Amino acid sequence: MHFKIRHGLILVSAVCLVSAAPVHARAAYKPTAKTVCLTKTSVHMRKGPGLNYPVQTTIQRGARVKKIGTSGSWSAVKANGSVSYIKSRYLKKLYKVVYVSGNSVNLRTGPGTTYSSIAVVPQNTKLKCLGKSAGWAKVKYKKRTCYISSALTSSRKSASASGSPSGSNGTNSAASSQSADAIRSKAIAAARARLGDLYSQSKRNFPGYADCSSLLRDVFLSASGVNIGETTSGQIARLAAYKKPFSSLQAGDILMRIEPGSNHAALYIGNCQYIHASSTRGRVIISTYYPTSTYWTCCYDAAAYCSSQR
Repeated sequence: MHFKIRHGLILVSAVCLVSAAPVHARAAYKPTAKTVCLTKTSVHMRKGPGLNYPVQTTIQRGARVKKIGTSGSWSAVKANGSVSYIKSRYLKKLYKVVYVSGNSVNLRTGPGTTYSSIAVVPQNTKLKCLGKSAGWAKVKYKKRTCYISSALTSSRKSASASGSPSGSNGTNSAASSQSADAIRSKAIAAARARLGDLYSQSKRNFPGYADCSSLLRDVFLSASGVNIGETTSGQIARLAAYKKPFSSLQAGDILMRIEPGSNHAALYIGNCQYIHASSTRGRVIISTYYPTSTYWTCCYDAAAYCSSQR
């Protein structure tokens, strides 16, 4: 320190050395963008990824935050408009829950009907949704990762679940208050989800298998909760009042061939196409419908029948 006297004034000049506070650069993190919740009773949220950073706030167990990245063993989270850091082990990812909207729905090993079925689940089965893409949902079922057609899932439970499991007799009198058009759309989606299933009469009630009548039974159970019959003969009997002319054929109707010893049934899906379990091709496929062909004997409005069973 120096003192100088100039014009009667004492000037003091001093050189002070001040140790600067440490500056912590924010660590780069890989964006992940997912919602997580706290699993510990309470924990500090800090300004940086380390215990040497000051505490910004404290959050309680069950609090939800948005994880936006990681830095070592720390996670960067966003809460109340600001970014903080918290130990990653205290966080748990939250998954969306979906419910199966139809009955007897296939869960497959991959996102498509060419993948094998690993389970058939009833309406309102609760699934943990891991993500969705191209019309398929990736879900968790009994600790297994599998796939389900997104068209057959819902964010909430159906008002009334099916009272008849696959393979049972009878109808569910309180099954559906849906319109026939809604049932047709769901039936077509359910049938598309079964494409690739193997043809078998002996295994028709097992996952991944079908014959022509069990396919239609399962499709309308999935769409409405109503069992239209176990065999083609049973279906013809139940749908007798809903027989219609081919000139009124619409997507979602049933095509029926009635021939002693060789009955066959299919679901018309529009654009001169139908889905059926083919014994000659050995699986569930899409085939072409020819309006001038005499192969099909009659057609039925199964959706209207299902809608009437309330």
